[in-house]
Amino acid sequence: MRSYVAPIGYDSTRVTRPILSQGIGADTHIDLLIPTTTTDNSRGAQAINDVRQMVKQIEPNVDIETTEIPHDDFETAIQTCRSLIDAADGEVIVIFGGGARDIFFPLTVAALSRTHHIDASYQFSDIDGEVRERTLPDLTANAPAQTESTLETIVTLDAPVSLTEITDAMDVSKSTITRHVKLLERQGLVRSETHGKTKVVELTTTGRILTS
Repeated sequence: MRSYVAPIGYDSTRVTRPILSQGIGADTHIDLLIPTTTTDNSRGAQAINDVRQMVKQIEPNVDIETTEIPHDDFETAIQTCRSLIDAADGEVIVIFGGGARDIFFPLTVAALSRTHHIDASYQFSDIDGEVRERTLPDLTANAPAQTESTLETIVTLDAPVSLTEITDAMDVSKSTITRHVKLLERQGLVRSETHGKTKVVELTTTGRILTS
């Protein structure tokens, strides 16, 4: 099952393009976020109808519903968006790029506080109309106390570095560094790749934000 959470305004393309790029099935659920009030209900209703028509031409059994977000109550808007993300079933995908800014902002805050509940996020570009996947940073991540020195060393070296380079810089055993890197990877602060017999480690977007 796949669940989409997407704000929608007057342009249905900002929703349909990302959804169609990822695919839909009979068990797909789409939740379209709209403000509690709008200056042009007819244009908004037409955009929602366009999404329904296009999606159901491909898969008639797709479940599509709308949720009103209180545009004039920022805290409640965040909580409403968080609740939608938490309640979504299966693979959860959040789409950014459509809808009123009054919804976009609280949805972004909610998504950043619920990164572990979100499997993917996509954005429709205002510049070139392309759909791009965006990796959300986990702003709640914490480095375990025993790994702080290792993380600081990776930050200082400021480049993809091997376990051997980290070990040499810290003058500790390689097994200790290996253990620390695994813990940091679980927190989403670093990522590693194996090149031949060499394991290379670098900061993730989350790691860079939280250590800068």
